[in-house]
Order: sequence, then structure tokens, then C-alpha cells
Amino acid sequence: MLLAALACAALTACGWLHEGPGASDIDGAVRRALDAANKGGLNALAGNPLPTSHTVASVKSDGDCAKASNAASSLVFTCNVSIVLRPDQSNDQGTTLHAELQFARDSSGRWQTSDIDRALVVGTAKSIIDQVSHALSGRAVSSPQ
Repeated sequence: MLLAALACAALTACGWLHEGPGASDIDGAVRRALDAANKGGLNALAGNPLPTSHTVASVKSDGDCAKASNAASSLVFTCNVSIVLRPDQSNDQGTTLHAELQFARDSSGRWQTSDIDRALVVGTAKSIIDQVSHALSGRAVSSPQ
């Protein structure tokens, strides 16, 4: 019984029973996607506003990834991720970017993601809207009548 429990724990820890991308898969895919996006023509003209793998401190999944199936019948997983940037001179704590990304395996079986530039813009816009909504709701409650 103990041997079966240990084997199950080992399989789970190694990711063999895990169908979607693991933590290291997500980290690697996001870093590769950021570097690829920074090599694009439009991004180069804009002065590389996206972070690169060197400016990223960590990439973490915010909860479980959701499984979906695309038209080609290959598995695609949607994951909410937090991208923590390394601190610089103007920002002592570093910035955390949030994005909803889709992950799929490439032809060599490695997890990949794309459209990271669009996902970061959408994530930033949602964050700004949430901050404004929160500020306005707090203001409405505290305003005198």
C-alpha cells in the first residue's frame, strides 16, 4: 500500500499524470514568446517595449489551466499567468504583469504560446479598468450626500 502511494506521488511530482503544461513549461514558453515578440518589426520600431527573458524574474500560473480543443483536434490549454519583472532603478519591487495565454505543444512536443504582446496589452487594460472601477466605487461610498 505504501509503495503504491509513493509511486503515485512520484508520478504526480514528475508530471507524468499532468496533462497540461507544468510550471517550468509555462515559464519557458513565456520567456521564448517574449524574446520572439521582441524580434518582431513593429516591436523593434517601438523600442522593444515588451520585457525579454532577461528582464523577467519569474513566470507563474495563477491557478489551474483550462483544457480546450481547437479545430485541429490538438489540445490547447488556457492559463492565467503572472510575469514578475526584475526590479530596476525606478521600481524597487518590480512589476507584475498578468495575461491569459493559450499553450499548445509544438511539433517537437515542447509547450509554446503566442500572441503574448496582445495578451499583455489586454491584461494591462483589464488591470487599469479594475483599478479605476475600484477607485470610483470607493469614491462613491465616501462622498457626502
